[in-house]
Amino acid sequence: MIAKLGRRRVLIAILITGVLWGSGCATLGPVYTKADKIPEDHGLVYIYRPSGFIGGGVAYDVKVGETVVTTLHSGGYYPYFSKPGEVEFWAKTESRSAVTIDVMTGKVYYLKGTVGVGFFVGRPHLTVVPEEVGEKEISDCKLIPESK
Repeated sequence: MIAKLGRRRVLIAILITGVLWGSGCATLGPVYTKADKIPEDHGLVYIYRPSGFIGGGVAYDVKVGETVVTTLHSGGYYPYFSKPGEVEFWAKTESRSAVTIDVMTGKVYYLKGTVGVGFFVGRPHLTVVPEEVGEKEISDCKLIPESK
């Protein structure tokens, strides 16, 4: 009898975890393809987050100033066309992570987002990675649709 109750509790816990995990998923678009061209007088920043089990259900907004550029989901990417100059990208849940990129016209940058362990919710971590690393890691990511 006790073993049956134990199994039932484990099964219920697994089901609840699955429902909560699934509710954090986003509907993403097609797999990564390079942008055809960069608009004149702009640079391109690919903001991406490789798929991962840790923090997979956590999504967070990536902002420039107070403007939300995209909501970054596990396995997603977003191409952000920026005017040249120093641009600070930042994200915050329990803690804040920020990166400044000196965007140059016609150049491509890769901004990688990850999630670290937090007390209540995962903590965002943003880093600029070299092009060869970014191209490899972003290849399995799917396009994050524009916010409406």
